Amino acid sequence: MFATYQKGDSLLHRIDARTKLLLTAGTGILVYLADPLGLWMLSIVAFLLIRVAGIPASSLVKGLRPMAVFFALIFLTHLLMQGSGVVAAAIPVARFVLLILFTTVLLHTTSQSELKTALVSLMKPLGGFGRELAFMVGVAMALIPGLMRDKETIERAQTARGCKPAGLRGFVALIVPLLRRSFRRADELSDALESRCYHRDREYYYYGGALAGRDYLLLAGFAAVLVLIL
Repeated sequence: MFATYQKGDSLLHRIDARTKLLLTAGTGILVYLADPLGLWMLSIVAFLLIRVAGIPASSLVKGLRPMAVFFALIFLTHLLMQGSGVVAAAIPVARFVLLILFTTVLLHTTSQSELKTALVSLMKPLGGFGRELAFMVGVAMALIPGLMRDKETIERAQTARGCKPAGLRGFVALIVPLLRRSFRRADELSDALESRCYHRDREYYYYGGALAGRDYLLLAGFAAVLVLIL
């Protein structure tokens, strides 16, 4: 479900991370406000961006597959409990899918260090709280892919030992070792920060480049579209 950064030289890779972060957040607003026709247009934009970024279709299918049950529940809830039609029930699902696709483009074309630096830059007006929030988001982005790999490793190890529990027992058999690994990773991260004399009030970033002209053009154009829609 979580995309990983792939180094490349596409147009999206060359755009500043702050611009991509702001555009992704603004696109989320558009997805929430769009009508069915607008969702179709945003879908075309999403697949164009996916093509430019060079994301393989197999990766998208693999990333959306774990969410299939969640999408089905949303669809059935709107269809059966709220009495919506098929098209109306599919619209919330389409919104979630588009949000995942646009986020995938962002994560595929932007490294974790670039995202963390962009968050720090954008949250600078919030002072220390902004730095701490950016740090927590950066740590989460770094640890979540590792947790997903740990989950797959635990499942393979249990299958190799002939353990195939289902239901609540299967959930407990998976979540307990996964939590132990999570706490171990947290302890290792804490030790690494202490050994490097990390302090939240002493963070220095050597990257402080200004936005390029294309970044301002993209932001201005998107802001104009957002104002017209609102």
